[in-house]
Amino acid sequence: MAEVAGWDNLRRAAHAAGRGKGRRPDVAAWRLREESELLRLQAELLAGDYRPGPYHFFEIFAPKRRLIAAAPFRDRVVHHALCQYMAPVLERRFIARSFSCQVGKGTTAARECCRQLTNRHDYVLKCDVRKFFPNLDHEILLAMVSGVSRCPRVGALIAAIVGSYQTAPAAGALGVGRPRGVPIGNLTSQLWGNCYLDGLDHWVTETERHGAYLRYTDDFLLFGNDKGRLGAMAAGMMEQLAAVRLELARPKSRLLTTGEGVPFCGFRFEPGLRPRILGATKRRFEARRRRLTRRRDFRRLTVSVRAWYQFSREGNSTGLRRAYARPRGRGRGKGG
Repeated sequence: MAEVAGWDNLRRAAHAAGRGKGRRPDVAAWRLREESELLRLQAELLAGDYRPGPYHFFEIFAPKRRLIAAAPFRDRVVHHALCQYMAPVLERRFIARSFSCQVGKGTTAARECCRQLTNRHDYVLKCDVRKFFPNLDHEILLAMVSGVSRCPRVGALIAAIVGSYQTAPAAGALGVGRPRGVPIGNLTSQLWGNCYLDGLDHWVTETERHGAYLRYTDDFLLFGNDKGRLGAMAAGMMEQLAAVRLELARPKSRLLTTGEGVPFCGFRFEPGLRPRILGATKRRFEARRRRLTRRRDFRRLTVSVRAWYQFSREGNSTGLRRAYARPRGRGRGKGG
């Protein structure tokens, strides 16, 4: 526990948790008394007295409707401190093509990997796990991360964070009655999600020796030139997922030809071409731009447009970016 609750680790965690959120009241209040808050948090962690606080729940509707559970800021500091300790241990287990929540392995790296594999293969098996984060089994998850530390207090801390949230099982779900679910809003959930599917990654790449594979959180792609082989892999993956009480989402999981385009991480990839932005992605940005313009929230609008520009430049979007750069509405006259 000394590594997690170390002063330098907690200070770095507080900085990371508050990055870009300095105007939020809870973050601003924390920073006014940060040293005393960190000392109190450190004492609780070392004594084993730390308990997660209540979540704040709200819904988002893009890219799809989701319930977000936001932890109090002091808990987010603990999440960052724990991940700073856990990530180097867990990431050594991950395969090279496991992306998300890892330094240098974000969406840009995942898209580049997808582009290369699309250029080399005729078919792709696109898979998505049904309600991934709400269905993570607590008992299985804790068994998977139990080897991170031999310190019982670190294990107790992990168990406390996992047990602080639980979802109601859906009708017909596997393992009804078992505690399940991790909050989408937690940093720890992203790391644990990668760990939860690490066994699937190794089964695909090592047991089945199928290297043309990549995964970003719960979206994964298997490429190949043999439809029969990919069909057999699909059946095997369903067995692997069932063993950890998960299942593929239908009809999102399907076999495609790469020539018709591979939708992944907001873009559509085709052999020999630069990826194009998905229509749904463009519509979400346009809706957000209009909403912020109506509210005259120009600070958030500026941030949103800059983020969109950086995102869109990864694909074939020169004309689209020029269209947004031009003034909208009627042009000016000769004297304008």
